[in-house]
Amino acid sequence: MVGCASSPGRSPTGTSTPIARNRSTLPVTDRADNVKMAKTSDLDKLDPPTPKNYVPHKWPAPSQDLWSQIRDGLQLKSGAKRRSVRIWTQYYATHTNHLSQSLQRARPFLWHVVKQVEKRHMPTEIALLPIVESGYDPSAKSYVGASGMWQFMPGTADYMNLPRDWWYDGRDDPIASTDAALNYLQSLNQRYDGDWLLALAAYNAGPGRVDKAIAQAESEGQSTSYWDLQLPQETTEYVPKLLALRRILKTPARFGVDWPSLANKPRTKLVKLPGQTELKVAAHMLDMSQANLRRLNPGMRRWASEPGGHDELLVPADKAAAFQVKLAHISPADLVDSRTHTVHRGDVLGRIAHTYGVSVAALREANGLNSNTIRVGQRLTIPGPGGHEKAPPAEPTQTYVVQSGDTLWNIADRYSVSVASLRRANGSSSNTLHPGDSLSIPGSAKLPAPSTYVVQTGDTLWSIAQTNHVSVSDLRQWNRIPSGMSLHPGRTIALDGPAPLPDYYEVEPGDSLWSIASRFSMQVATLRSLNDMSSNSTIQPGERLRLQPLSS
Repeated sequence: MVGCASSPGRSPTGTSTPIARNRSTLPVTDRADNVKMAKTSDLDKLDPPTPKNYVPHKWPAPSQDLWSQIRDGLQLKSGAKRRSVRIWTQYYATHTNHLSQSLQRARPFLWHVVKQVEKRHMPTEIALLPIVESGYDPSAKSYVGASGMWQFMPGTADYMNLPRDWWYDGRDDPIASTDAALNYLQSLNQRYDGDWLLALAAYNAGPGRVDKAIAQAESEGQSTSYWDLQLPQETTEYVPKLLALRRILKTPARFGVDWPSLANKPRTKLVKLPGQTELKVAAHMLDMSQANLRRLNPGMRRWASEPGGHDELLVPADKAAAFQVKLAHISPADLVDSRTHTVHRGDVLGRIAHTYGVSVAALREANGLNSNTIRVGQRLTIPGPGGHEKAPPAEPTQTYVVQSGDTLWNIADRYSVSVASLRRANGSSSNTLHPGDSLSIPGSAKLPAPSTYVVQTGDTLWSIAQTNHVSVSDLRQWNRIPSGMSLHPGRTIALDGPAPLPDYYEVEPGDSLWSIASRFSMQVATLRSLNDMSSNSTIQPGERLRLQPLSS
């Protein structure tokens, strides 16, 4: 599942509102009125009246205006006689704050979207889809974990090879996510033999849900067009929202909308970085605020770009050339605002990192260290997030104890880091894993907070897994649910990573220290130590065992 839940992602007043899947906070159309075309005279009542003294909107030439270029490439049938399309047209035409804010947010990214759409010979209506998804907000988040301008769910992002780690989330990168979203839409269009409406429905609900609806219609001898399929309410509204925006773009003045012009030229440009670059330093070189630079690059999650990883920065187009010249003449060492520390007797890397407010991983990266070993008199470069604006804080490294059956890949996946960064953080010790070995997890003192879902009556692990494009085995592993354990309504399920470790666990019949330690990915010795237990201690059902150390 990729697409939005209820949209728009902003309220008519312009305040941010969460996007909640499978809930509709906006007009709900009557499905029965969508099955057959209604009489135009009846449908006219659903459109806002044409303004008096109506004067058609004067569009610039497509070569001069981006919105004109989109308008010139419209390919989908208008759906103007569909009740739901008329209702959503009225919604957007009367909630002009939401529409105008979406068009404003689109300005830095629209040129890139349109060029990619045209490169693929797709209907230019697709360039309007982020308005439906997120209000063209590249940092939009949903309750269930969808993220970015195109609202990618974690599972679909992984399927489309959109990277996510501690440093960077490609779902929030407006350029990378556009490429992935359009690739995915193209593949769905091929799956449904060129039917764009079915492809859009599958983008929103997932192809499995659409395939099931088609199979049901075929078995009943019914039409398999988008308009006739039995789909979730959210998906029945999804295409009408897009077609409503299409109608308004086609003749905005008729609906009382003042559609702004936008010169057909890029407003932002990708610039390749020569090495790890701190956002504060880049913002200074660009003569702009760090906050504005971060708004163009919400996929960058930390104070600097990923060392050896994602190496492009989206910058204002009119500043790109001068920025590239400055990058060509600056030492890579100066791209990170760093300090130095001379190692004294008794110093350890973790304590130094804590003192300067950086992660051990960042400290090792900045100094080319393959381990945590340091020597007295050694001068360490301290990468500094100090003074950055609203950047996420650096986090210290966590140690993970290897369990039986672990591989580098599943450990990296569990902590949302790359295998390469895991290797860098652990050197040669990561080449062969043995149960009981300790691995440093770069850049995180705790597992990334997963997206969650509250179990409803009738839910099963299988249905939750299908809806969120994950496997049942992953859900069991992430939520520590043994085979045979039933779900209870109200329980919170992690959808894309391990659920946080609870402070306590209540012993159940049949439990042993080994089974509890295995369930929570820890060693029996650690469990004994946390609970002051000797090797001869036993446990009883109902007893509470501590799983987390006491706060200092």
